[in-house]
Amino acid sequence: MIKQSKTAPLTVRSKPLFICVFMLVTCLLSACSSSPRSLTYYLLHSTGDASYTTEETSKTVILDKLTLPEYLKQRGLVYQTSNTNLHISTSHLWAEPVDEGLTKALTNKLVKQSISLVRPDHYASEEAIHMALHINDFVSTHEGEVIFSGQYVITRVSGEVSVSPFLINTPLENDGFSSSINAMRNAIAQLAKNIKKTINKTG
Repeated sequence: MIKQSKTAPLTVRSKPLFICVFMLVTCLLSACSSSPRSLTYYLLHSTGDASYTTEETSKTVILDKLTLPEYLKQRGLVYQTSNTNLHISTSHLWAEPVDEGLTKALTNKLVKQSISLVRPDHYASEEAIHMALHINDFVSTHEGEVIFSGQYVITRVSGEVSVSPFLINTPLENDGFSSSINAMRNAIAQLAKNIKKTINKTG
């Protein structure tokens, strides 16, 4: 006569053990799914550039105002995905506000053009050139370039005002945000050269 094997039911002791193991696995899975994303921070200015205090400058320019479009006031780096759409990253972030980084980068690039860029509260002399900088766009695009556009307004002591619009396109050497930052720095260097030409032209 063949005896039928019976599956032993869960004992009173095995039920709590099963529940404990189930809860442990659930907690581990929950911890993995909620682990924080790694963040990457970027500087617009290069820490290796010369400071305006280390080189001789022939002219001083006071930066009275710097305006940015709203999308550049975000901490996330921006990428233009089409002619109508922008993507703002949540994991690739500026280490400092864009207006601060842009001011530092432009200061470093202008010193190489023998121009010292200072803030109004850092320079008391009235015998100085004043400048306002208005940025329309400063963004890397899906077409493999950085677009840097806007205008700068130069005001001399004599009251002469010069308004200079600019549109600078610099190519991306590779994909990724690091390449975009390098192209942005090149665009700022070109803007510094343009500013020097304008200052020399206006006397």
